Amino acid sequence: MRDTFKKPFGSKGLLKAIKQRGRQVEIKQRRARVIGVFSCKGGVGKTTTAVNLATVLAEKLGGGALVVEANLSAPNLGLHLGILNSQATIHSVLTGAVPIEKAIHVVEGGLHVIPGSIAYEEKVHLVDLKSCIEPLRQNYKVIVLDSAPGLGVEVVSAMKACEEMLVVTTPEIPTIASTLRTFRAAERHHVRVTGIVVNKVRGKRYEVPISEVRKTLGWPIMAVVPDDDKVRESLTAGVPVVRYSAKSPAAKEFVKLAERVLEKPVRTGGRRTES
Repeated sequence: MRDTFKKPFGSKGLLKAIKQRGRQVEIKQRRARVIGVFSCKGGVGKTTTAVNLATVLAEKLGGGALVVEANLSAPNLGLHLGILNSQATIHSVLTGAVPIEKAIHVVEGGLHVIPGSIAYEEKVHLVDLKSCIEPLRQNYKVIVLDSAPGLGVEVVSAMKACEEMLVVTTPEIPTIASTLRTFRAAERHHVRVTGIVVNKVRGKRYEVPISEVRKTLGWPIMAVVPDDDKVRESLTAGVPVVRYSAKSPAAKEFVKLAERVLEKPVRTGGRRTES
């Protein structure tokens, strides 16, 4: 019977075929999602939100999360995580004193952190934060930026470094009004808004109902975080509340926030009104 099998490639022919096939396959390098946490008004719990969100994401992603201080004029990210008087900070990176990889700290739970320097007293100039963190995007699944309040130059720098953003507000008229300004800034800089975190909810009659907050702001509400003494205790301890008191009402809501963030992000350019 005649042998119908073709002659084998041989090693050279096989390697050539593999090489040719490889040219047809585009291997995309992994790049982290960059999520900024913003608020136009100070004191709404923006850093608390960023820290707890990043902590839960690190746990769920097996350590693949980094949180970066982007509040250059009044940094306090490190204080929330028990990092005090570090010599390697985002400020030392931006001044060229150390490479960004040397400014990464690892805290309990596997969260990676680039804190700021609480002793930094120089004037903050416009910086290219996007280029600064770009080399790190291949090493993480999510990078969370803790922005400054307001709409100053450092906030603009953080917005330009983000692909998407969470906006933190409280159920009070002045804060909601200022939040609308944050949305307008996001539109100007073409940053997708993933949703809103309504923080420090006390359930008082003078607060704006959550349904009205949703209707007024017109974006999905990702979490409604109650005002919780355990959050204040955790700040004093320098430990995120999701680790300090995992069963507290605020901690449970921050976990829900992280779970929603891990869902498919909102990609529409128009307003969304569902919860």
